[in-house]
Amino acid sequence: MKYSGKISWSFAAAIVVSVCWIIGDIYVAGFDPNPSDYPLFSKMYADQVNVEFATLMLEGSTSRLMFGALIGALTGPLLLPATWLVYQFFKDTQKWYAVFVYWVLLAGAVLSPLGHAGFFYVGEIYKAVYHTDSASHPYLLETGRGFMKMLNIAWGSAIGVLAVGWISFAVCILLNQTLLPRWMALLTPFVLTFFIFPIKGLLPLPFSGWVGGAVFNIAYLTFFSSLLFIFRKKLLNKI
Repeated sequence: MKYSGKISWSFAAAIVVSVCWIIGDIYVAGFDPNPSDYPLFSKMYADQVNVEFATLMLEGSTSRLMFGALIGALTGPLLLPATWLVYQFFKDTQKWYAVFVYWVLLAGAVLSPLGHAGFFYVGEIYKAVYHTDSASHPYLLETGRGFMKMLNIAWGSAIGVLAVGWISFAVCILLNQTLLPRWMALLTPFVLTFFIFPIKGLLPLPFSGWVGGAVFNIAYLTFFSSLLFIFRKKLLNKI
């Protein structure tokens, strides 16, 4: 396949995966509940659970949470060509910093699907606590702690690695080591989330929950859309 064809398919993959992950985030975590509405967790078990996570997905049906988890996890492979596309924007892809950014972002892409899917299990276990007799709660709460630990490790690792990768890429943009203007550092996904997240507080339900749940992937879509519509020709002229 010609280089221009690889670029086109990589852009398609980047846009599709960004949209799919936004949908997945909205379905699996796009809620904005008031924890005080659920005193079982906010009062009775407040010292045994992460109240924010315990109440986050109580309103989601099993089919909704499952769909949200799967659409993200199963489209995860599309993150690989999207990451390759970012790598192509370096002026010299042989430089150590370009290779470093590429491999760190690849590692983050590989780690992300498990972290995303983990929200389903956390949501389901706390729904089970909420809807069952108190006699079964000790076992379910213990299981919930295990699920939360798994989620923290999986999702925390993915976010941590991606943060290193995207911050490094933003620094490379600022140092003029890419084909992008310096202002594009503000539109890199990790940086852009700090501008998008405050919008959540200005929106009514359910939109506040949607933005809160999908903020990182809204940033992804904004970033890749900017590359597609403004800077795609820079890559083609690089040939």
